[in-house]
Amino acid sequence: MKHRLFTITVVALCAVILSCERRGKEDPQERVLPLIEQATADLSNQRFDAAMENALKALELSQGNPLLKVKSLHCIVGIDIMANRDADAWKNALEAESIARKHGFSKELAEVLISKAKLCSYAEISPETSRNDEGLQYAIEALQLAEKADAVEQRCEACYIIGSLFINKNRWSDPIDQDIYRTAGEYLERGQALADTYDLPRLRRNGILFRSRWFQQGDRNEDAIKYFEQFRAGLKESDYLTASSLDDRLVNLYTRIGDSEKALDAHDDYVYSMQKYIQQKQDETLQEMETRFQVREKEHELELKSYQIILLMLLVMLSAAVIVIAVNSLRRVRRRNAELQRISETKEQIIDIISKDLKSPANGYASKLEELAANPGTMNEKVAAYVEEAMGVRARRIADFGLSQREIQIIRLSAEGLSAAQIAERIFLSVHTVNTHRQRIYSKMGVKNVTEMLHKADEMGLL
Repeated sequence: MKHRLFTITVVALCAVILSCERRGKEDPQERVLPLIEQATADLSNQRFDAAMENALKALELSQGNPLLKVKSLHCIVGIDIMANRDADAWKNALEAESIARKHGFSKELAEVLISKAKLCSYAEISPETSRNDEGLQYAIEALQLAEKADAVEQRCEACYIIGSLFINKNRWSDPIDQDIYRTAGEYLERGQALADTYDLPRLRRNGILFRSRWFQQGDRNEDAIKYFEQFRAGLKESDYLTASSLDDRLVNLYTRIGDSEKALDAHDDYVYSMQKYIQQKQDETLQEMETRFQVREKEHELELKSYQIILLMLLVMLSAAVIVIAVNSLRRVRRRNAELQRISETKEQIIDIISKDLKSPANGYASKLEELAANPGTMNEKVAAYVEEAMGVRARRIADFGLSQREIQIIRLSAEGLSAAQIAERIFLSVHTVNTHRQRIYSKMGVKNVTEMLHKADEMGLL
């Protein structure tokens, strides 16, 4: 029997260990990618701190996995850029670039190079700080990598950044270089075509920004109005964010050409689009919260099932142990009967001790009762009935005084040596309220001070 119990125990323990080990060896992507997605969502809503917290968690979990580390670093670069931490962004981009080049991650390398090109374009606050040529090297390499990897979004972004950098090259020229201006427009067209063909709303909106700069640099307000009006007419009805971006630029364009009436109409359209977009985001947030709740419920359900399996294994082990205990108990019947006889003989003495202990718990009889009851066995039914009756008497005595639960709580806290101020802090009441409760307790118990109150409470068995 002992050998069987040992075998069952070993098998069950091995199963539990294997189950826990499987739970501990989750695919890192299942933990890292959702964190990156959440960080990206937080970033789009300009929750920079929350985005960085999730991105750093992803980076920590991605150690040992180069691809996930590059993705996490690139996410951090994006947050740093949005938060105007260009130096931090450049440092993290260099690290991500090094890993991506080493392991041949073409798509991810393209993303990092696009970020570096963006940082170069932001550096041009004067002709002396210009890094446009350096940025173009990064952006053109990124476009080549994206085409090789068939990464549409990266191709589109690379085209936009190249166009933007060519616009920068004309920034300080008067008049502008028409060849450079034309080249910028060609790349912006390529990017916009990709965004339209593959229905990429975010990149379509980005194209509006770049196109707006391009038209403005060429002093082509009428062409810009025509382009944006056509663009807006082709939008999906639900794309309120893109519509608001277009309306905002149309307001500026109509203002520049002196058409105040159309500028006001465009402004009204902008306000309407923004209101609808805000409502849309609220609905999306509620839907996202509901989805997360459902996912968590599913995860909880799966976790509960795994615990049920473990519990079943433990129950098997426990059942085997109970069988062994039962067999051994049968062998000890005679000895136990003798012990029960001795317990029965001391019944009256136990009753007397319990009575005294209930009357005054502080008199130390509890330890003596413990000593008498040290032998295995159960109390006599008459003893149990007596204890129940004694506890009932105690409860009736408390009820006769009419003490509320709050008043009993204050009595017990007073017994711990707490002052009125300390009690007030503990149970979140004012000192005045605590003192009012004490006065009511004095009145109900017929005592004059804390000492008498605690003495009487001790006699009643409240402490």
